[in-house]
Amino acid sequence: MSNRLDRRTFLTGTAAGLGSLVILGDPAAALAAGRRRVRRAQTPLALDGRFAQSVASGQPGQNAITLWTKVDELTRASRLQVEVSPDRDFRRIIARKDVVAGPETGYTVNTRVSARALRPGEQYFYRFYTCNENSPVGRFKTARPADSREPVRIGFFSCQEFNSGFYTAHAALAQESDLDLVVCLGDYIYEKNFEDRPVRDDTTGANRDGEVQTLPEYRDKYSLYHSDQDLLAVRASHPMMAIWDDHEVEDNYAAGRQGGQTDDRRIPYAQRQANAYTAFFEYMPRIRARDDRDRTFGRLPLGANADVFLLDTRRFRDDQPCNPSDTGFMPCPPAVRADPSRTLLGARQKSWLLNGLASSQATWKVVANQIMIMALDAPRLSPLNTDQWDGYEAERRELLEFVQARGVRDLTFLTGDIHTFFAGNVSPSGRQDELSNPGSAATEFVGGSITSKGIADQQGEPPADAVAIPSDESVYANNPHIRFSNQRFKGYGVLEARPSELVVQYRAVQTTQSRTSSAFTLASFRVASGTPRVEVTQQPAAGPRPLPQIGAGAARARARRRRRR
Repeated sequence: MSNRLDRRTFLTGTAAGLGSLVILGDPAAALAAGRRRVRRAQTPLALDGRFAQSVASGQPGQNAITLWTKVDELTRASRLQVEVSPDRDFRRIIARKDVVAGPETGYTVNTRVSARALRPGEQYFYRFYTCNENSPVGRFKTARPADSREPVRIGFFSCQEFNSGFYTAHAALAQESDLDLVVCLGDYIYEKNFEDRPVRDDTTGANRDGEVQTLPEYRDKYSLYHSDQDLLAVRASHPMMAIWDDHEVEDNYAAGRQGGQTDDRRIPYAQRQANAYTAFFEYMPRIRARDDRDRTFGRLPLGANADVFLLDTRRFRDDQPCNPSDTGFMPCPPAVRADPSRTLLGARQKSWLLNGLASSQATWKVVANQIMIMALDAPRLSPLNTDQWDGYEAERRELLEFVQARGVRDLTFLTGDIHTFFAGNVSPSGRQDELSNPGSAATEFVGGSITSKGIADQQGEPPADAVAIPSDESVYANNPHIRFSNQRFKGYGVLEARPSELVVQYRAVQTTQSRTSSAFTLASFRVASGTPRVEVTQQPAAGPRPLPQIGAGAARARARRRRRR
């Protein structure tokens, strides 16, 4: 089939009116849509334009999807069309809609396609087009029926600083089969250059140093990241939901409080934050909420096996404790970390999350969360990083004790931020202390970064075993609740929610320093339904092993022996 569309089809379809949705093959729906037309659209047709940033989909529903694109080389608001088909070659068109790309959104388009012709749990293809240009073809899957017991597959990634390396992991993620959803767990962009040994250039910003603050600069930053074809392939291949962490705005910011890493503040922080939020929603495939246009937290049901809860741990939080300059790791007294007056989620979001977890009928409650909820200590009981849940211990305890008291089963957290692969068990204290707190309420899977450097690989990428292995051994020695640690490799994770178990794979690449790299399975895990403990089913042949899992009975016996001695 020719890549060019019949322009008569385009002109006839757009004449129907701005924003109209034509459901082909469903006369009743088409008639209803026709009755809703008020006036003929006055926005001119887009004759040309380029789709250099490809297409994306998000917010999958059982009969709906949000579709995204950006049209370059337009000089005024222009009308184009999007169409959806069950066929890759578009032999059958089941939905067609007029949309407008205009300067007020940087010529990006976010449109919701909702139609009875879209069936739950099915794969579809879509494309945008002007009179003379077609976009690349994208693919999405609608959400599974509420009673579907089919496995749900979710890919997750985070932390992709552009100049730290190439997106070799995205090349593999784009090829993952039968994903219902991909979640970006934060740090989709970096607001400035943190890499001291850049692999590729980032010259965005007024000073061409990578630091962006104005809305046009943030738009340029997203466009730079979208010059990577492997990232574009992920966006076009799977429905994607992104939640922001700090670098989408400014490193270590908290609510309306600025971070501490800006080199040259050219505009007030509040304006910078507003610009960053605007650009985020322009470039992500999601429709902004009418009642709260900056809201990112929400719930996405994906059938009987999985409810996905998307959190926002930046917009409502109190400032991280004991680190006013936001640099390095600072010791923090327990009374400060556990101050009950401090919040991470904010009252509204916390109430929404607790109510949602208690009411969910899905087997697995999957919380997409930016920051690590397990404690990360060095030495024992001394948190390394109060920017994560370790700095908000009272709220962590409240959440996990609520889960235990209400009998919420099969809760797992997917986490980004820390540029390291971890997996383990989550208790109200955040720790699996063998003396006082042997039980857990949930599990957590922390994905390694796509490119961003962690602690171990500051010495090179990938870090030598002489650096990475001792770092992992220290994690195990000080954190018995962490069942897996790997600080050497970069990559992503894939979670599969089944009726009786959760299966997770960590996929890694050999390097991010060259444009291509082979991907491999770094580790695999299993969580049995009703048992909130991570079982490592496959891990690297080389490297340290975690300490043996300590059960409640064994922990009490060890404590009695120590007391007798």
